[in-house]
Amino acid sequence: MLRLRAPLFALIASLLISGCGFHLAGYYDVPENLRQVNLDIPDDRPSNIETHLTSLLEVNGVEITRRANYRLEILDERTRRRSASTSLSADTIEYELIATARFSVSNGAGELLIDNREVRAERFFNNNQNTTAKDALEVEIRRQLQEQLAQQIVRQYLSLK
Repeated sequence: MLRLRAPLFALIASLLISGCGFHLAGYYDVPENLRQVNLDIPDDRPSNIETHLTSLLEVNGVEITRRANYRLEILDERTRRRSASTSLSADTIEYELIATARFSVSNGAGELLIDNREVRAERFFNNNQNTTAKDALEVEIRRQLQEQLAQQIVRQYLSLK
């Protein structure tokens, strides 16, 4: 009897979860007309979000191709760090990392559907005395911020449905 309860419970739980609209983070329902996009990132500067953006689009079934009806252009991206709080001796206690990206989306006729829109992600972190740990933490936070920017861009692209 106990063996039957576990699969039955799993079935009921999965039906309830799927019925409420739950889906894994980063997975979107992509309309057919948005399943192809021309991702345009200038070659003259390195892009921090390109990898995240490309994989997020591909995971969601969006083909990146030059023949697409939509063009997603990354215009600019920046990450900056600022001192958020200091001690009495003027040592930084906490930093804030701020990542921004500007992008535009146009259709096949060249009409701008999203014009020069900025997305932003930010995060605070403590200035640990262990330099190696602090550096590793900052690198990881920068990666997370880039992922957040990519998710915001994809959500806004998919809002064109």
